[in-house]
Amino acid sequence: MNKNESKYFKSAEKMQKALISLVNEKDFELITVKEICDVAEVNRSTFYLHYDNTSDLLKEAIEAVYKDFFRRFSSDGPKDIHIEDKTDEDLFLVTPKYLMPYLEFVEDNRKLFLVMYKKNEMMGAEKTYAKWFREIFGPILTRFGVPEEEQSFIMIFYLKGMIGMINEWIARDCAQSKEEMIRIIQKCILKPF
Repeated sequence: MNKNESKYFKSAEKMQKALISLVNEKDFELITVKEICDVAEVNRSTFYLHYDNTSDLLKEAIEAVYKDFFRRFSSDGPKDIHIEDKTDEDLFLVTPKYLMPYLEFVEDNRKLFLVMYKKNEMMGAEKTYAKWFREIFGPILTRFGVPEEEQSFIMIFYLKGMIGMINEWIARDCAQSKEEMIRIIQKCILKPF
């Protein structure tokens, strides 16, 4: 990466961080390009070099936040889970071990998630989830004997269900404890396949 590319990506990162900071202070709809530029310490021309509007920046900021979250699990991402080495019980991913880090992440970024849901900006998140479903849940469902033609229906059920539950939790300002949310999620899923 040359010096200009590095500067370009650093400017984008500064603007993403600025937007996230501003979202924690005020409604997204009230945030101006000028405010983002002031907080990020970049010129308006730099903003428009990267984005057409604040919604474009929001989409990119959401994608960056999700990438950061998934990096916490492993350097290689979901493929590093080694499904073949796990017992069937270990593959039941609706446990505190797997849910707690996600709920902590959502709670820490609740204002951004709230904006994302209000504006229906799930595009970045759904792409990331879809990758995990393909790389993790698809092989798990195959191992549990679920026919391939049924897997996409099961995956979309879980995806939309989890998004709906998290959306409701955020709308309630994360009033329920993470432990209570795990209990509710587990109650929705009676047993693994």
